[in-house]
Amino acid sequence: MSDVWDGREDRDDDGEEESYSTSAFVNGATVELTSGASFKDTVKSLATNARFGKFRVFLNGSEVTPSNAPANINEGDRLEVHPYDVAGKAV
Repeated sequence: MSDVWDGREDRDDDGEEESYSTSAFVNGATVELTSGASFKDTVKSLATNARFGKFRVFLNGSEVTPSNAPANINEGDRLEVHPYDVAGKAV
């Protein structure tokens, strides 16, 4: 099975892309983030608060792994944190 990518684009009514502040989308909620904060610490905190055991992280639409994560969150970054389901196992 291949990786799942989030290729959705959020658009307003006139078809233009919306601008976003520095934020994260987790469990259907948007959380404002602080630019310059530690990326890994922020992601771990978001996942812990959402009660995710394993999870996947997307930064500005592209998946980020722990080994290629940036050091800090930059102004305008959009993060998404999704639970990672392992087939046949509970998460």
